Amino acid sequence: MLAAVGCARVVSLPPQVTLSEMEPSGRAAKPPDCDMPVLRHEPLRDFRKVAIVEGLGNVYATEAEVLPAVQRKACETGADAIVVNTSKSQTTESATGYYINSVAIVYGKENPAAAGTAYKIPPVRQGN
Repeated sequence: MLAAVGCARVVSLPPQVTLSEMEPSGRAAKPPDCDMPVLRHEPLRDFRKVAIVEGLGNVYATEAEVLPAVQRKACETGADAIVVNTSKSQTTESATGYYINSVAIVYGKENPAAAGTAYKIPPVRQGN
């Protein structure tokens, strides 16, 4: 009976990843297998934050198992890179497992998708 308990297998579910858009990237989505650079600190050059990408693996997962899923999700945003803010094993009331919090970024200051979207106020005409 004890031998059967020792042979129990742990079922590993794939990491769950969520994406919350902060602003449009102005770029087309990249394929899921895109080469998404991973930064551990914000870059020194100009950039915009376009999405928050969070990944949660099971309690036995490692960063090496969760990070590729986070990178695949970030590819959907058209981002140039992700900046990892938090990468740790955690146990809380709401979540247990390996957690990654990152931000998808696009290099440059201005959002080309937002250009020309400002509302123009027509001039006030007098004498009507």
